[in-house]
Amino acid sequence: MSIKDTMGNRPSISHLSSPTSPVIFKYMEIDEILSRLPGKDCGLCGYRTCRELAEIALAEPEAIRRCIYLEPQRDYQIPELGEGEITWKDVLGREYDFVLNKYPEDPGPRETILPFNPANVERLKVKKGDILYGRPASTGCPVQHAGIVVEEPDYFNGLIVWCVVGPLQARERGISIGCYTPVAYEGIVKSSRVELQIGRRYDFLPRYCMLQSRHSGLVNMISRTKDGDRVRLEGIWIE
Repeated sequence: MSIKDTMGNRPSISHLSSPTSPVIFKYMEIDEILSRLPGKDCGLCGYRTCRELAEIALAEPEAIRRCIYLEPQRDYQIPELGEGEITWKDVLGREYDFVLNKYPEDPGPRETILPFNPANVERLKVKKGDILYGRPASTGCPVQHAGIVVEEPDYFNGLIVWCVVGPLQARERGISIGCYTPVAYEGIVKSSRVELQIGRRYDFLPRYCMLQSRHSGLVNMISRTKDGDRVRLEGIWIE
């Protein structure tokens, strides 16, 4: 059986930020940015040295596009969908309540995860900006995920907040965390068949899920905005 996008276009984890996408650089330290630059100090970008460009890119990630030596950059975007393009059924024909999109300011879907061995977070010295990869085995998902850490880890509880990104970045400088449990998903809801309420469990479809499989989660935060409801869901499982 082929996996068909139940909303018109099949998303893929690889359809997220490329290794040189500007959105990634805002989570890096200056030495990490410098490691991606050629070190030629040619001045063709408008700055005297690569370090000057890196310092600017910390505050203005788009400035990294000035370097002509970086590989061609493509920011993959999954198009917004109208209500008429959503079938409200997942790949197995199961109905769901809403579609969960990533925050527009994030490079990919934001998740809080807990490795099966939480002590590894401190042992591996995981920090903001690292690229990690592992599999959400507690939900039965067969797909290996890769993500960039977007907040300093919680060493006490072993928790990591990351945004799922393309697998190419994990090949370049990824750290394996093995199997993990997804603790929470965060994102924005623009399309929903129900009114969301705190404390209720809902079936939802993550917009970027490769399997296009229905998930379930309990809403414990809602922030209503003109662009949609920004929500946090915990107690995640795949039904």
